[in-house]
Amino acid sequence: MSEPGGHWSPRFRLVLIAIMLLVGVAVTMVSTILVTEVDESWTAGSVTRGVLSAVLVLFSGVYVNLMLAGIVKVWRDPGSANRSLDKTIRDVRGWLGEKTKWLGIALTMALIVAAGVALRPSPPPDTGLEEGKLVVMTAFDESANDPRLMLIKLWNQLHPANQVEVVFVSGEPDQQNVRMVNDAKPDGAHEADVYVLDLVWMAQFREERYIRELDRSTLAGLDDFVPKVFGTCVHEGKLWCLPLNTDVGLLYYRTDLPLAVKPPTKWEQYFGADAAAAAAGTPQVDAANAAPLANEEILTVMALEAMWAAGGKAFGENGDVAQNEDKTSVQLGAGDEIGLRELAAAAHDDRVVVTAEARSTTDDVAVRTFADGRTLYMRNWPVARDGLRDRVGFGVAALPTAGVLGGQNLAIRAGTGKPRAAQALVDFLTSAASQLILSEVGGFAPTRQSAYDNAKRRDMQELRSALSSARLRPVTRHYVEFSQVFRDGVAEAINDRSGRLKPETLQRLAKILNQ
Repeated sequence: MSEPGGHWSPRFRLVLIAIMLLVGVAVTMVSTILVTEVDESWTAGSVTRGVLSAVLVLFSGVYVNLMLAGIVKVWRDPGSANRSLDKTIRDVRGWLGEKTKWLGIALTMALIVAAGVALRPSPPPDTGLEEGKLVVMTAFDESANDPRLMLIKLWNQLHPANQVEVVFVSGEPDQQNVRMVNDAKPDGAHEADVYVLDLVWMAQFREERYIRELDRSTLAGLDDFVPKVFGTCVHEGKLWCLPLNTDVGLLYYRTDLPLAVKPPTKWEQYFGADAAAAAAGTPQVDAANAAPLANEEILTVMALEAMWAAGGKAFGENGDVAQNEDKTSVQLGAGDEIGLRELAAAAHDDRVVVTAEARSTTDDVAVRTFADGRTLYMRNWPVARDGLRDRVGFGVAALPTAGVLGGQNLAIRAGTGKPRAAQALVDFLTSAASQLILSEVGGFAPTRQSAYDNAKRRDMQELRSALSSARLRPVTRHYVEFSQVFRDGVAEAINDRSGRLKPETLQRLAKILNQ
C-alpha cells in the first residue's frame, strides 16, 4: 500500500485513480440517465425525478472536477498518504472557494444535461385521432336512404369526438368540380377535410396539391381492392386516396317479351344495324336502345365506348391520348372515326334510338324509358338496377366491348388540421364491411374483391367481368375542360350527321392536354 517514508506505491496510486475514475463514470452515467427521464408533467413522480436529477447533476459536476484535481494530486504527490482527514477537508473547502473552479463545475453540469437531452428518446408519434368535427364535401344525393350516408351515421355513433358533417355540392359535374376546387385551392374556403372526388378529377387535385398523400402504414388490406380501381389512387408509388365506389357500364336487356332477348355479344347488336333489325321485329317497343346522348358527361362516355367498340386506339386504356408528332392535334385512327360515324348514324335511326328524345336523354331519363318498356336494351350504370325492379323484366350483362371506368374516390384536403382522423374516416368508409353494405344495400359497384366474393346479388359477377375490361377516360388535370370540348365536338358531329370531329376541335383538345 505504502512505501517507507509514508509514500504510496505506484501500484496503489494506479488502483486509487482507477477507483476514482469508475466512481466518476458511474455518477455521470446515472445523472445523464435521470436527465433523459425528466418529463414536463407535474406529477409527484416526475417532480421527484426532476429534483433527484438536479441534485445528482450538481454532485456529478463537483465530483468530476474534484476527481481530476485529486488524480493529479495523487500521482504527483506520493506523500499524500500522510495527509490527515482534516487537512483534506480544508483543501476541498479551499478549492470550492475559488470562483474559477465553479466555472468548470458549471461546464461539466451543462455537458451532462446536454448529453441527457441528446440521448432522450424521441416521443412516440401521436397515433390518436385529433378531436373535432370532420367535414365531407360530396356531390352524391342527400337521400336519407343512401347507404353512404348510413355509413357516415354509423361512424358518428362510433366516434362521438369526430362527428361528420356532410356538405352537399349541387349542380352538374362541371359545377361541382369548380365548387370543390374553390374550397381546396391555397386561397380557398378550406371548409372540407375530405372530398368525394369523381375519378376524372384525381389528376387535377393531385397535381395541384389540393390533396395530401395517405399514410400506408396505418392502412390494412390494400391488396383486397380491385387492382384496376386501386390503380386510380396511386401515382408514382404514392397513395393519394381510397376508392369509395367504382362504376362501369352494364347492358340491361328485356326478359319479359314473347321473343327472347339475348345479351348482345357486340356493339352493333344494341347500337347498330343488328339492333335496328331486332327492334323492327318487336312491335312492343319503340326502338332498340334507351340511349343517353344528352350533351353531358355521358356523351363523352358513349362516344369513347363507340370508338373502342370499333377498334379505336386514340384513347388508350390507361388514359393516354394519341397526338400527332408535333402535338398540335389529337390523332384519331380509322377505328375511332368508324365508331363516331356509327354513333352518329344510330342517333338518327328511329329503329335504334328514340330519335325525338335521344339527344336530350340523360342516364336518369334512360332508366324511365327502359322501365316503361319502350326499348330492348339500355346501357347504364350499376345503380340503375334498383330503379328497374318490379317495373320491367330485365337481365344484366357486361358490355361486349370495353366500357368506361367511373367511380368516386375519397381524398383528404392537403391543409386539413385533422389528418389522422380524416384518414381513419376514409379507411372506415372503404373497409371490406362498408363495401359489402354499399353493394348489397345500395346497389353500388364495390371497390373490394371480397365484396364480390361474398355478394348475394345475382348480377355481381357480370359487374366484376365488366370491370376487368374497363378503361380510363383521358387522364389530365384539365379533364373538365377536355371533356367539354370533346363532347361539344361529338354533339356537333351527331347533329350534322357527319360523325366527324372537326380539325379545330382536335387541335383544341391537344392544346388542353399540353397546358
